[in-house]
Amino acid sequence: MDEQNTKQCNGYEAMYTFLNDEDFERHLKECPQCAKEHEKMQKVSDLIQEAKPYIKQKRKNTRVLVSAAAFFVAVFATLSVPLCMVGIDAYDNLVAQNTMDVQELGLPVDEYGFLYIE
Repeated sequence: MDEQNTKQCNGYEAMYTFLNDEDFERHLKECPQCAKEHEKMQKVSDLIQEAKPYIKQKRKNTRVLVSAAAFFVAVFATLSVPLCMVGIDAYDNLVAQNTMDVQELGLPVDEYGFLYIE
């Protein structure tokens, strides 16, 4: 009977896919190769079920870390950009005070202080 069963066995994947649960269980009792493969698959399934909470926790931690990083970048940008602008305004004021305007250069100007071109 073992030779007949071996001839009928198309492999674990095919039997798992095409047989119903009762026939598959019966086949596992009769075919040692498929029973061994089924045992390996059960171990893998158990490992996956064991690791599932850790994977979910890792994803959650990653999301929290990304959110915290985004918040930090937003706060840093909000606080640092105005500080940079203060320095730029001070530089512009220094440049304006130390630069001669058109009238001081001796060029012709109109009544508004703009360069007069004839």
